[in-house]
Amino acid sequence: MSKDDDIYKLWQHPNGLWYVTWTEPADSTLGKRARSPRVSTATTDRKIAEQYRAQFIAELKNVPLPDDPIINILLDRYRDEHAVNTRSLPTIDFHIKTLKPFFGNLQPRHVTNNLLKEYAGVRGVSPGTILRELGTLKAALHYAEGNRWINEQPRFIMPVSQPPPRDLWLTYEQVATLIEAAKSEHLRLFIQIAVCTAARSGAILDLTWEQVNLETRLIDFGRGWGNKRRAIVPINDELHAALTRAAELRQSAYVIEYHGEKVKSVKSAFRRLCKDQGIKASPHVLRHTAATWLVMAKVPLAEVARLLGDSEKTVEKVYGKHAPDYLRNAVNSLGFGRPKPGILQL
Repeated sequence: MSKDDDIYKLWQHPNGLWYVTWTEPADSTLGKRARSPRVSTATTDRKIAEQYRAQFIAELKNVPLPDDPIINILLDRYRDEHAVNTRSLPTIDFHIKTLKPFFGNLQPRHVTNNLLKEYAGVRGVSPGTILRELGTLKAALHYAEGNRWINEQPRFIMPVSQPPPRDLWLTYEQVATLIEAAKSEHLRLFIQIAVCTAARSGAILDLTWEQVNLETRLIDFGRGWGNKRRAIVPINDELHAALTRAAELRQSAYVIEYHGEKVKSVKSAFRRLCKDQGIKASPHVLRHTAATWLVMAKVPLAEVARLLGDSEKTVEKVYGKHAPDYLRNAVNSLGFGRPKPGILQL
């Protein structure tokens, strides 16, 4: 039984008809008294009444929009119903603020490939930024189609190409410099966990001491957001020593804390630290760094993928070039001076 079943209950009238009933509490600020509304299912059949209640609840959750809603409305509904449950809400809010002046008063049917090209030209920002902003627009229109607010989302082609991934990672010496120069304990511990587990920043900041077992030397990073997978990672000697020290001084349930409070972000502190040391990096670069080190150390790509929570195909695409023997077997079948087995001689 769901929470909705507890709120919207079925009640049978003495005349045999079933009703959906619920309670609305009093609200003195609005001068409203407590009341118990009811809606007839127009049936005496309990099974049909159950179907009616399920449909009634579904309609309450999907408040109808005006016919042919403009994109402003669709962006707001997408934000309030879906984006609020994601970690990227601040980013989506920024995208929506940027999208509204250009697309807000239009209807989805007005979105064409030529219009997208015009938007890219007007924005004048990097291709990556354009793709992320239009990705939010596309997600909002997809959400609207799924909720039957529009008949069909417009099919469009992104006006810019995906930029090549930045191959940015740090050396062992650079990471050691950052750890030694970090002025705050929570930032130092964050860096140590990041390079020793290859975990995402969000997973590290969400990590609680209940998820850390210093006896079995395992960290369970728990469930991720959306399709982001998280791993159970062994604790190596260096990280075990750092976590043991931190556990003795902990003041809250969170591993990364500052004055007993959970740290929401380390971006600013990490940026200042890198700037002071003349190093170009972001917290996410630490994850790339750990993955690159693993591949360079000849750790099988399947094991790296499992640690990262990515597919082996993705790991090979992004990090395969760092493997010392990358494509060695392939090029060994090439060359000149002697025939290769299986090659037709003319």
